[in-house]
Amino acid sequence: MYGVLSKIVLIAYMNLINTMKIFSTAFFSLVTLLCNAQTVLSPGDIAILAFNGDNPDAISWVNLVDLAAGTQIKFTDNGWNGTALATNEGTLTWTASSAIPKGTVQALTISGISLGTTGDQIFAYQGAATSPTFIFGLSTNNWVTGNISQTTSRRPSTLTVGSTCISFSTERDNGYYSTVSNSGDKASFLTSICNVNKWTRSDTRYASFPAWSFTFNGPAAEPAANPTNLVFSNVRSFDYTLSFTAASPVPAGYLVVRSTGAVLSTNPLDGVTYTAGASLGNGTVVTLGTGLSFTDRSVIASTTYYYKIFSYAGTGSGINYRQLSPLEGSVTSAATMVGSYYSAVSNTSPDFVTQLKNRVRSPYTKVSYDLYDETMVMNFAFNYAPNGQKTVTCAYSGQVYAYTPPFAWYTVSPFSREHTWCVSWMPSGGGTSLNEYADKHHLFPVNQNSANGVRSNHPLGNVTTIISSYLQGKYGYDAAGNRVYEPRAIQKGDAARALLYMSLRYDGVNGFNWTFNQLNNSILPGLSEAPQDLATLLSWHTQDPPDSYEIARNDYIWSQQQNRNPFVDNPSWVNNINFGNLSWVGNAAAPEYNPVAYLKNNNASSITELLMYPNPANTQLNLGVDAAEEVKLQVGIFSMQGALVKSSSRSCNAGVNLWQEDITDLSGGIYQVVMQYGSKTEVMRLVVE
Repeated sequence: MYGVLSKIVLIAYMNLINTMKIFSTAFFSLVTLLCNAQTVLSPGDIAILAFNGDNPDAISWVNLVDLAAGTQIKFTDNGWNGTALATNEGTLTWTASSAIPKGTVQALTISGISLGTTGDQIFAYQGAATSPTFIFGLSTNNWVTGNISQTTSRRPSTLTVGSTCISFSTERDNGYYSTVSNSGDKASFLTSICNVNKWTRSDTRYASFPAWSFTFNGPAAEPAANPTNLVFSNVRSFDYTLSFTAASPVPAGYLVVRSTGAVLSTNPLDGVTYTAGASLGNGTVVTLGTGLSFTDRSVIASTTYYYKIFSYAGTGSGINYRQLSPLEGSVTSAATMVGSYYSAVSNTSPDFVTQLKNRVRSPYTKVSYDLYDETMVMNFAFNYAPNGQKTVTCAYSGQVYAYTPPFAWYTVSPFSREHTWCVSWMPSGGGTSLNEYADKHHLFPVNQNSANGVRSNHPLGNVTTIISSYLQGKYGYDAAGNRVYEPRAIQKGDAARALLYMSLRYDGVNGFNWTFNQLNNSILPGLSEAPQDLATLLSWHTQDPPDSYEIARNDYIWSQQQNRNPFVDNPSWVNNINFGNLSWVGNAAAPEYNPVAYLKNNNASSITELLMYPNPANTQLNLGVDAAEEVKLQVGIFSMQGALVKSSSRSCNAGVNLWQEDITDLSGGIYQVVMQYGSKTEVMRLVVE
């Protein structure tokens, strides 16, 4: 009994051991299965790098994400008809035998598929052939939109040209991605691999493919310190230089951000690579790189600019900024660079106009008209824009045009250089070799077709009946029915001062008459154009005084041409010049005038001969006319804002008529005295002290 019992116990024990072995095997098989669960992939998680369609076939590819052991990827040369894969070609399944880190290049052992030599496609996918999840696609022919064949395929809608699939317009049997060493992130790799210009292809089989490498940029360690000792130097109204001391240890580079109105309120984001011109909170990135100094040129006068400078390490998605305690500082641009330029000029001198002419004519350096983009646009008349671009603004219409430097003129861009004093107005003929043709004080960037061409030879004025418009610029008829062009409001004073400058600067040069009398009485009638109304220009000059941009522009031009526009620097000086004939208007008292002699000596033969003195005036204004016949005269005094502040009516006899106007109730400032008779209107400028 004992022996039998022992045998029974032994058999039971052995059965238990076998049962435990079966359980153990099943358990470890389950653990292995769980540990080797395959990676579920998305479009772009792998990319095909090479193919040989000439026997023996070959395919190489790279995984751009980590792959778990057991991950399966299917490769097929079956075409996609828009709803399913065809079944007339082959499919092979690749299985990861172990975990594979991203960036590993695989060379497939080809079986089950045969690439054609007149065109074929390769798809990588997971799942069933009836409902595949496409990961990457390559076609040696263009993708088609209609019926497919053994050599053509449609592009699956889940794959994107240029990032998750590639096709070639000319069929070649063999090809490979030709960039061997690669460093960056997944997106940059895909963009590069899917660029057809980065492939080498042939109808001759390649014996071997390149030994590609893919290095992924991970987050870099944050820099240990930010730079120090921010210094601003050579501070001018239109630019200045900032410099700083390198951080220690030296980082990969520095991000420089500028803001106006307030200190930068936002820090840069790790993993984001900013470009010059990019917005960052209330600031703008002005530079990114290793430089320790930078000249900021896109600035204007009397403006405070705030800067923050951040060290960074790494590149691309791995870039890491040191946000803690960035280097900070601010600078206020110069109010003007005028200095002692006018020290030898006195507006109270009878020789004032001659003094001013001499001052703006010497010294003078001509800067070629062709260099306007290399000087004005490159160094001053631009603003920063995202992605390394810049912008230039149409002076007449306000259009903002973005460009990638260097700037180019019409027809590459829509912009040209506008002569505010039209070339056709120039009594010298305006040859391209002449100073007046290239003078930057009256040249502005404008849209050629929609602004420059529309303005044409027309005088500037206030449009009341619009013929055409482009953004803020208008062309049409003024109140008197004359064809005029009206620039945007912010350019009106600038344009007026440019015209007044040109008249002063070039009158008498080489014997030519640049006065407005000559322009209005000879040149413009010869062009079938109305006169350039001086009263309008003087009104614009007052309504739109020089701003920080125009002051900085004047300073910049002075740095190039060595001369200045005096009416930007001294706006009140327009009151001391009669721009009709460029004579001096002084502060003479009434007794120095012989009104009758003044009118008669000027050969007065109509109501257009007018007299007004003193100017500037204080409490009393003397007016006079020489009428050819009896007329009814309406007199109005208007503020520069267009408000009527005083009016009267007067019946004038033939001959000289003199009278006085009481102006004790007028506050100091500039006014316009308007005399109307019949259908005619005459305007004179009055300064009340």
